[in-house]
Order: sequence, then structure tokens, then C-alpha cells
Amino acid sequence: METELQSLLSKSPAMLAMGEPTHGEQEFLRRRNELFAVLVANHGFRSIAIESDRVTALAVDDYVRGGAGTLDLVMETGFSHNFGRFEANRELVEWMRNQPEPLAFHGFDAPTENTEAPSPRRFLTAVCEYVAPDAWPEIDELLGDDEPWDEVREAGRSIGESPRAVRLRGRADDLLSLLYSGAPRLIAESSRAAWRRMEVFANAAIGMLRYHAEVARPGADRIARLLSVRDAWMARNLLDIRLLEVDRGPTLVFAHNRHVQRYPGRMDVGGASAEWAGAGSILSALLGDRYVLITGSLGESAGAEVGAPGPGTYEAVLDDGLTVRPSLDAVARPDGSYRYFPLAAEDLASTDAILHVAHGTAVVALPAVALPAGPPADEIASWIGGLPEVGTVVATEEMGAPQNNWGNSFFSITGDEYHPFATIVLHDMAGFDEESALGRPGVYRVNVHVGRDEFTRLFGFAPRDLPARRGGYDYAALDVVLPHPQYGPQGWVCVLNPGTERMPEVKRLVELARDAAAARVARRG
Repeated sequence: METELQSLLSKSPAMLAMGEPTHGEQEFLRRRNELFAVLVANHGFRSIAIESDRVTALAVDDYVRGGAGTLDLVMETGFSHNFGRFEANRELVEWMRNQPEPLAFHGFDAPTENTEAPSPRRFLTAVCEYVAPDAWPEIDELLGDDEPWDEVREAGRSIGESPRAVRLRGRADDLLSLLYSGAPRLIAESSRAAWRRMEVFANAAIGMLRYHAEVARPGADRIARLLSVRDAWMARNLLDIRLLEVDRGPTLVFAHNRHVQRYPGRMDVGGASAEWAGAGSILSALLGDRYVLITGSLGESAGAEVGAPGPGTYEAVLDDGLTVRPSLDAVARPDGSYRYFPLAAEDLASTDAILHVAHGTAVVALPAVALPAGPPADEIASWIGGLPEVGTVVATEEMGAPQNNWGNSFFSITGDEYHPFATIVLHDMAGFDEESALGRPGVYRVNVHVGRDEFTRLFGFAPRDLPARRGGYDYAALDVVLPHPQYGPQGWVCVLNPGTERMPEVKRLVELARDAAAARVARRG
């Protein structure tokens, strides 16, 4: 690897970006760790930035620099997208803390998920307390109830361009201005590190309000515009991180290929092709030769549900390991999905190197467990589907559903199919939703959207507080009402294999969710 790195680093880049073609394949995380160790030892790198929320990553950075706390707590609270559960990420954090020279850990993503764009309350609360406590009553009034901020799926249901949201965005910008104008006093009263932390919070608040404004704007290209806002936000965060690290050496950046690639992002939306500048495209334009890219490539992986590449494809002819400026007589493989992106001709034409993992993680069979006496999944599905005004969709291969969704059932009010109020799932989603261990024979999970109030009644805290309390739950436990491991912050709960005595409670929650969904449809009508 050292010879290849010497070639890649010959132009003294500020950022070396390493991509992965899918999330959840831990072999890429292990190769990233190996690469970072070499870069630290031999090439002057002192920082890494990964595709995780910038604000939550501050806790990880505190820890690796010798701060208080435990590794378990940092892994639970310092990563977004559920990335803290990966063992290779845990190994990285532990290794960084034990190095003789301080290293820096950064996240550069936005504080959002695919179906979640939360209220900016927590960011504005901290900044107000630091820079302008007297401004809080007005900002609190403008924020209002947190739950309406969670709606990101339909422009018409978003409050992102409401008069109070527009005013709030102006007030957030005012706070950032006060933060800069008051920097001499604030730093003297606290510290430069505390001021920098509040700068991250203030920018997160403004970015979140900008994202919510885009959520509220209708149009066939809406999803592509949201992706564009997120990538631009990522690029800005990485440029800010470089300002912090400029005197300490280059930064290793790790993310999905689609965020670090040099060419634009593209997707089909409503039958039309949409295009936007990804974070890597922006950084490449701004940094030129000081942005160096290693594109990740995956041959096959049972764990990531990627089959063996066909003959004559890029993945079939590449050797395992790092190849600088590859020139391949091959073609793109046709079996990509919404989760796995094979190499394309544009990748080879625009990247500086390919890191190819020929064989990913193998699947380990989960042991069988004693199942509680209770109804099978299809019996519960039949009961939910028989409730008034409820329609059922069962995901199949024929409808184009990904393999890990086949057989899953989705229940919604007729005419509102894009907003299910309950689901029954039979499979884990590799790299995203695996904590329930649904690979165990006969295990299934009932998911129900109970909303904020019922969630709070069940668990004693609001859905938005779940990320800080994740460690208190065993998401693989059977016959227990649990916060949903992924969508709990949006008010979802779940039960794995409810037993006979648990079913009355499950039915109560499902009926509550059905009634709330029907009421939402009626209000929109």
C-alpha cells in the first residue's frame, strides 16, 4: 500500500477521500482503519472526518482527545445513522484515544436521517444560553411544538416555509452574528473550544432551517433538491473542518461513494432525470489537486447482500486492494440497487484510485431461540388489514422491492399508501436495521407508529430523547414493547413475536395508530 500512497499523496492534498459503495460492509471500515493508521504514522495525517452528524461527533472527538466518559457511551451517542454499532468504528475510536499524539475525530454530515429532519430546538437552546439568553423566549415561541418539524415526507405537511419558520431562520442568523461579534468576550469568559462548539451548533440550526424550507417546497424534483442541500451542507462542514486542521496536517474523509465522487449526483424523479453537485464534486472544484479520491469497490458480500460479479465487469477483473489510476477493459455490472452502487465508467474516469474488496463479510447464522406462544405474523397481518379503511401492501420481487423487503407487510389508510401506520417485517436490513436479529428462525417484528404522546406514556421520555437512551434497550428481546431501533425518534414502537398475553396491548396500539392516521387523512381532505 505504501507505494500506491506515495503516488496518491505526491501533490500534498488537503483531503484524501475514501468512499464505500454501500453502507454496512465492515470490511471497508477495517480497510479505512488500516489506511488511517498508515497515514498517521507515515504521512502527517492527524484527523479523520466520517459521514456522521457533525454535532454528535463532538462527543467522540472529546473522548479520543482524552476526555471523560466511557467508550460504550460514546459509541451509543456519538454517531448518527446507527454507525456506532459497528465494531470497526469502535476499534477506530479506541485506537485514536490511545495514540501518543492527539488525533481529531469529526463528523461532517447533517443532523438528519432519510425520514427525519428534527426541530432545531436543541441547537438553538445551546447557542441562546451561550450568547444571548434574553432572546430565548421569542425563539422558544417561534419553535413551538417540536412534533410538526418531524414531517419531511410531504411538502404540504411541512412547516418549513411558514411565517414563524422564516422568522426563526432570521433569528438563528442573528445569533450566529452575535457569536462572531462577541467572540473576544465569550472566549475570555469560556474558552476557544467552547466558542467553536457553539459555532457548530449555530451553523447546524441554520442548516436545519434551510433544509426544512426545502422540505416545504413542492415539485417533482423535491427529493433531488433535498439531496443537493444535504451534499452542499456536507461540503461546507468539510471546509470548516479543514480550517481547524490546516496547521495539523491533511484529513482523511470517509463516506459513501456518492458523497465523495467528483461527478454530479443523479437520480430519476417522476420520470425525469435530476442532477446536483455532490459534496465531492463541490470540494474537487474548490480544492483542485488538493482533493484526492479513492473510490470503493465491492466484489461480493453475503452480509451486504451483494452477489458475485458477472464476468467481464469492473469488479470481476479488479484485484483486491488499492489500484492507482486504473484502466480497465471491462463494463459496469447491471445488478446495482438503491443500497449498493457498482462501479461506473464515470468512476474510473474521475477517481485517483480504486480500493477493491473482492470478498466482504460472510453471514453468520443466528441461533434459534424459544419463541413465545402467540399468533404467527400472517395472522396479525390479516387482522390489521381487516380494520376499517386499511389497505395492505406486501413487498415482492415482482413489484421491484429489494430482497430484504420481500414478504414485509405495510398497512396504511386507503389513499394514503405512502404513510403506513404499521408494518410487519421478516428480515434485517444489512448495514441499517439489524439490531432486532430477525435472521433468527421464526422471528418477526410488528412496528407501529404510536406518535409522540403515546410513546412518552410508554417509555417516560419523548421520542426525540431516544438517541441518548438507546443503550437501555435490548432490541432483540421477544414479546416486549420497545422503541423502534431506527424510527423511534419519529414515534414508532415495535414488538418482536408478541405472545398471547401481549396481543391485547399490541392491538390497542395498532388501533390507536390507525385512528390517528385516519384523522390525518380526514384533515387533509
